[in-house]
Amino acid sequence: MAQQRPHELAVWIQQTTQEMASEYERIRARATEDPGTAGDEGEENWAQLLREWLPSSYQVRTKGRILSHDGTASRQVDVVVLRPGYPAKLLDKKLYVASGVAAAFECKLTLTAAHLKEAVQTAAEIARMTAPRSGTPYRELVSPLVYGVLAHSHGWATSAGAIQKVTHGLAEGVRTHAAHAREHLDLVCVADTCTLLKSTEVRILKPPPGIPDLLCLVGHFMACSGTPPVGSLLAYLLIRLGWEDPQVRPFAEYFRLARLLSRAHGGAAGLSPTGLTEQTEAAVRTRSADFLDAPPWSWDEWAFSLE
Repeated sequence: MAQQRPHELAVWIQQTTQEMASEYERIRARATEDPGTAGDEGEENWAQLLREWLPSSYQVRTKGRILSHDGTASRQVDVVVLRPGYPAKLLDKKLYVASGVAAAFECKLTLTAAHLKEAVQTAAEIARMTAPRSGTPYRELVSPLVYGVLAHSHGWATSAGAIQKVTHGLAEGVRTHAAHAREHLDLVCVADTCTLLKSTEVRILKPPPGIPDLLCLVGHFMACSGTPPVGSLLAYLLIRLGWEDPQVRPFAEYFRLARLLSRAHGGAAGLSPTGLTEQTEAAVRTRSADFLDAPPWSWDEWAFSLE
């Protein structure tokens, strides 16, 4: 029987992963001499990765703040991904208008618990800077701006310990800072360990009287089963971009069908209230599938899985 070859996409992702690991070792060797320069180099590593893998219509810039429609500005973020059509006049400004930002990231050479705690708070603050949307579960529960943490490695003793600490830190942080489904941190990618990704689902049950029949489930799952963490990051990011930009969807579908995104394990909590408007809650009750008979994933703003 002929041996099955690895998918070329998986090979290219592995090459990118090896490049990130090599850069981490190079930068870390001189990090104590000049931590600022080391941090800048790490940010540029991630910016370059995104430039090489995202559609060329998306501009990637480093260091800046996000400017809300009401004039408030976020704390500094390390990398921003700008939507197609972002005005050329504004590209070199270090204040990026929120409606033109598709994604933003904090970048760390070596992730720590303190970094994660700060990122969860920043994610909630930036989500509140985007204007609330209404009309469908997707528009009401999912922010149009993806926010996450990208790290070359971590500061814990083992990979298993790192996964446990990141999972615990996310759960603790969102309980403290996130008041709505849109405000949860979207992702944490540690290039040599794992990627944890946000999941948002809307489901309707058939419970006994007196128990809520509508659930908004938000949590984080680990996507590291047989796929390099960078591959899961790119697949998820392309899908999130595809929700807002239909031109990205064919490429996102390719990553999904090539199994670059797999849910290994995770957990979710039901939010009460759901965060939906009364009108959308009423509409969901006429559309959603039963909890035990959920439909397959699709680009449907009324589907049970919204990310």
